[in-house]
Amino acid sequence: MARVKLIVDKSDVAPEHHALFDKLAALRGRISGPSTIVLHSPGLARPWNEVSEYLHRESLVEAPHAELAVCATAREKDCGYIWNAHVPLARKAGVGAATIEAVRDRRSVDGLSSAERAVIVYVRQLLGNNRVESDVFDQLLKGHNPAWLVELTSWIGRYQALAGILNAFEVTPNAPAEMLPAAPRPAPEKARAPLPAPRVTQISRRDQVAEQHREIFDAVTEGRGSVRGPFGMLLHSPPLCRRHLAVSTYLRFKSQVKLASKELTIIATAREKDCPYVWAAHAPAARTAGVSEAAIAAVRDRAELTSLPAAERDVIDYVRQLARSNQVAQPVFDRMGDQHGITGLVELTCLTGHYGIVSAILNAFEVAPAPDAERLDP
Repeated sequence: MARVKLIVDKSDVAPEHHALFDKLAALRGRISGPSTIVLHSPGLARPWNEVSEYLHRESLVEAPHAELAVCATAREKDCGYIWNAHVPLARKAGVGAATIEAVRDRRSVDGLSSAERAVIVYVRQLLGNNRVESDVFDQLLKGHNPAWLVELTSWIGRYQALAGILNAFEVTPNAPAEMLPAAPRPAPEKARAPLPAPRVTQISRRDQVAEQHREIFDAVTEGRGSVRGPFGMLLHSPPLCRRHLAVSTYLRFKSQVKLASKELTIIATAREKDCPYVWAAHAPAARTAGVSEAAIAAVRDRAELTSLPAAERDVIDYVRQLARSNQVAQPVFDRMGDQHGITGLVELTCLTGHYGIVSAILNAFEVAPAPDAERLDP
């Protein structure tokens, strides 16, 4: 049973959000899955959903690759809801039974086709070790192009974020036809430092973007002055970049999560994802927002949390549990709900997922911070 009331009827939202409810329900005939949780934050639900709609309707990634990546992500995040929803779609797209079984049981992929093997290993390395080795990355890049690989990485990051919502709020399928059995996870390897240079050219100039998409470039640079971080890669897929920017803008400027909790959530996610770029950008911001130096050090060093104030301790513990065990213990969930409210906790969980996507792009494409930035050692 889900930990909060699922929003499935129009009467579950305030009248001013009925039009949004109708729009989302019309897409699939009903409100289901992560939307039943994210609609607790209607302002976030609109841009959040538009990312999924782009991926499912317009993505460059062909259905067999996309659905295989989603299923592999569901396995890595132990998310029965996503597995149950997407295995039938993977079969329909032509993914074979042996491939699905190898993913489900975390078996070797040696006997699979080269293309399927590359996608599965890409997911496993990115989510298991927070890095992708060059042979796997290069194979996928050579077979496609940077925009395709940005979008594949976004599929993985997106469904990692959706799994986080479903797992944290314990949303399960009503009558699952496709069971996701327990399967031991291999111990993660120690994350290596980023490579000295990005794996593909970062987009940093307006003339690198097709004319019809330059307003998206302008939207990215507005308020930032330049293209930085994940946007240098996301702009290889301008329509996806625009939707990602809308989510980022809401979470940065409109979320009801207090700034200190927001920045602490981001750096805790950066640590769990071993992402030096996000750490370098947000550790100073966390200090400015009032996060204690003790909390920042505990996150950075993966240290014990017992000496921290309860509010900081619970935020870090929430992010850690979700990242490490794909679930959150009831006492931590309850305390976080009391502290942030349902809407705040939904937004905080989405913030964790959003920076999981950001970290996945930065890590996969090897975007490192400036040499003099605050360090996050592997």
